[in-house]
Amino acid sequence: MINLWYNSDEVTGFHPVVENAIKNAITNCGFDSVMELVHHPAIPNSTIIPDFAIKLKSSNRYIFVIEVKKTARDVTSQRFQNQSRSYVSDFSPYWEPNYPKYFCLTNIEELILFAERQGPISTCILKGNPKSHTPFNPQYRDATQTSIEFQATFEQILQIIYNRTQPDWDNNWQPIIDTFVQNYQSVSNSLTLNKDLADEVTLYEFFRLLAFAYLKDYYNQTSNPNQSFFRTFPLANDNLQTFITKLANNYNRVLQLDFNQVFSNHPNSNDRIFPENLSASIIQYFKNTIQALNSYSSQAVSDNPLPQYIFNLLTSKVYDKNTLHKKGKIMSDTELSILLATVTIENENSTVIDPCSGDGALLDAAYDFLNILTLSNAIIKSHNQLLNQVTGIEIDPFLAQLATFRLVSKNLSGVNNTTNANIISGNSFSNPNSSGFDVLLMNPPFLRNDNPEAPITVADKALMNNAITNNGQTNFVTLASQPNLYFYFVNYSWHYLNSQGRAGLILMAKFLNSEEGEHLKQFVLDKVESIILYPRNYFEDFKVTTVIIVLSKQPSNQIKFLRIIDSDLLSRPNDVKSIIASTNNSVITANYTLKVTDRNIDPSANWKMYFNDPEEKFQTLDSLSFLEPLDTFFVNKRRGGAENNGGSQIIFPNFNIAPYSGISNSNKGYGIKNSRSARKLILEQTNLEEEPAIHFPTQYDANSPNGLDPIHQADVSLNSIFTANNATDSDKWRQIVNAAFRNRISFDILIPRAERTKHTCYYNPFSAPVVLSTNFFYLAGFQNGNTNTSISSSSQIKFITAYLNSCFGQIQFEIHSNNQEGLRKLEGFHINELKVPDLRQLTQAEIDSVVSAFENLNSLIVSVSGDEGLSSPRRQLDEEVAKIIFSKNNLGFNSSTEMTNFFELFLADLVEDRRL
Repeated sequence: MINLWYNSDEVTGFHPVVENAIKNAITNCGFDSVMELVHHPAIPNSTIIPDFAIKLKSSNRYIFVIEVKKTARDVTSQRFQNQSRSYVSDFSPYWEPNYPKYFCLTNIEELILFAERQGPISTCILKGNPKSHTPFNPQYRDATQTSIEFQATFEQILQIIYNRTQPDWDNNWQPIIDTFVQNYQSVSNSLTLNKDLADEVTLYEFFRLLAFAYLKDYYNQTSNPNQSFFRTFPLANDNLQTFITKLANNYNRVLQLDFNQVFSNHPNSNDRIFPENLSASIIQYFKNTIQALNSYSSQAVSDNPLPQYIFNLLTSKVYDKNTLHKKGKIMSDTELSILLATVTIENENSTVIDPCSGDGALLDAAYDFLNILTLSNAIIKSHNQLLNQVTGIEIDPFLAQLATFRLVSKNLSGVNNTTNANIISGNSFSNPNSSGFDVLLMNPPFLRNDNPEAPITVADKALMNNAITNNGQTNFVTLASQPNLYFYFVNYSWHYLNSQGRAGLILMAKFLNSEEGEHLKQFVLDKVESIILYPRNYFEDFKVTTVIIVLSKQPSNQIKFLRIIDSDLLSRPNDVKSIIASTNNSVITANYTLKVTDRNIDPSANWKMYFNDPEEKFQTLDSLSFLEPLDTFFVNKRRGGAENNGGSQIIFPNFNIAPYSGISNSNKGYGIKNSRSARKLILEQTNLEEEPAIHFPTQYDANSPNGLDPIHQADVSLNSIFTANNATDSDKWRQIVNAAFRNRISFDILIPRAERTKHTCYYNPFSAPVVLSTNFFYLAGFQNGNTNTSISSSSQIKFITAYLNSCFGQIQFEIHSNNQEGLRKLEGFHINELKVPDLRQLTQAEIDSVVSAFENLNSLIVSVSGDEGLSSPRRQLDEEVAKIIFSKNNLGFNSSTEMTNFFELFLADLVEDRRL
């Protein structure tokens, strides 16, 4: 008996079975003298290694690649299909000439055979796939019969490979999908509805036609009794009324079987096309599609009956991902969905709800995982029993239709007139359900409060807030000034769970370290069990960085922060679940880090630190007595405020036009307004001259008719400016003048308040006063410096500026400032958190080495953002700073270079996370 199950190790469990079967197939075909199977063959100059490849003994060149996964679901994954394809591409220089590039993906139960050609992976699938074999025996976890059938399939494949048979690709689904898209777009464009609604009602109708044809041919070809519910389409020469009657009868007949959410009329009775609004101008597009279905569907189903294949083909054509992203809709990735289901669902009888189910990806994963749990306990549930355990709500009828078809088609042979897919077409906030689900799975829409593509209306907010309150939830959303749409879903959906319930959510990682995220973190603090962060580039469809967060109504007293470093771990969801469950201690490995905390963590803190710095290197650094706050060395630490009252255009005018052109030189001078302007790190006089400002000679004189003191009335231009503005609003003008006068200052260091793409702090060698805008903080009044008289104050100030510009300085800015949609924004209390080395503990050589590196960086005239990692142009500066820190405390590093590398990469993570 071959003992094998879905949780068996891929390499030690599945690979030996595959290897033995293929080797036997090679021998049985008489090919053992000409070809051999290689396990984990190395591809020269490549970092990836396929599971198996077959090569010719005579030339040592390859002719076939095999990739092995553990579940049938994995075999249908386009990610894993493309992974298999990438091995063929990398093997191209070592492929035997004139041999087609065949490859396969298999879990032994299922096998899909491909041949490489240009186009998406779906176009590479060959006719007659997938190859299905007897499922593993759940009672004994026996794969013996499966392996025998798998070997027989390979004996057929080997003949195709050896004989260099030209690939016979599946070409019948493509014209169906192309016709579908062409006609759906034509009908949508002809409607007088807004584009979103026109697309929705049109897609709904054309999908009904496609689903009907597929099911009819599938049941006919499998001789399933359900074929009796399907009739032929209306004829091409039927008039409008006859066409409507016949098609309506077809749908009504199928509804007796079920497929309710697929074949029922669209719920919008006013705007739907069929049957009320099907017109003579539209019917031809329906007939065109039916003609294509009649011509190709039967052979297409025969060539490839896999529902997931058709689903992928269709959705790749009709989903405009960029448009969906702008509206906050991001369809759940197949692998992410099964990972979410695996870490959240705990037993085979769990009931699951997804209140924004989209195309059903999460419910599809829940169905599969529940089935595996059931089989693992030697229990067999019917298709209908599994369907009854999953429920979805979706506001978009077309997506609800897709979700229904997706779930029902999980086992088409198990469909009967008691089958029911629990997909509700409607608004979740209008469909409360208090029945008490065991599990909530959700990938809610990510939509900014002010999104111009799909704004959250006042009415929407009122509906959602009322729903939250009416279901007994504490409404944290109202505490946030700019709540993202997913905040409402998280807050509201908690009511769906019973007292033992668990939730698995896909959320934007930004909440972990953004100002608005504090309220969400406060809400989940007494519920969260674990948060899982994965490589941001693994799920390419996500334009934002996301995390999985697992919540529980009965949480433990610990929170686990798992960062997955090796993306291969994501293909092993059971391993991920084991890592989280296996220990209550923090673990650091090359493949992942696990940080375990108690529940007494601060919701206002940056939770990303638990992923980026699980060993608390930064916290250790920040707590060193060697570091001092900025006010130790500066009397003044303030924000500029010259235009606090809306006087920017007046204070920083164009001096080339009247009346500003006539202002005397004594009443104008240096100014700095724009934080985005390019400047050297050591300011030059030209930097101070780029944005000249009015230097009001005195504060507003309340005893003067226009507010300008009598001594300066002779400046005609300035006089006219005072007169005009004072007449318009004397109170506001007084505030503008006084603010500008107060903010004509001399400073030592200039710090931009907000940065998006760069990090800069400026050293000012000039003592002349500058009018400073609210876009900057400044440090002035140097004090408490090193007592060594040979170290000048200017060198010490320059050292502090240098440190703030180093990666060690920038890390503080990234951690302590607010993240506002990718913009790093400082407030006064953030400046209070910044620390620098204690100048009094430094030698002249240490100060000089850092200052020299800073001056070198300044001379490069480059912009530094922090995401450069180890290729940073400020590398010399970072290394000189690291040497000083290392000499005081090595923080557990073996060298200052190792310390520099760690913090430069640590900073790169922080910056990239802020931007996404």
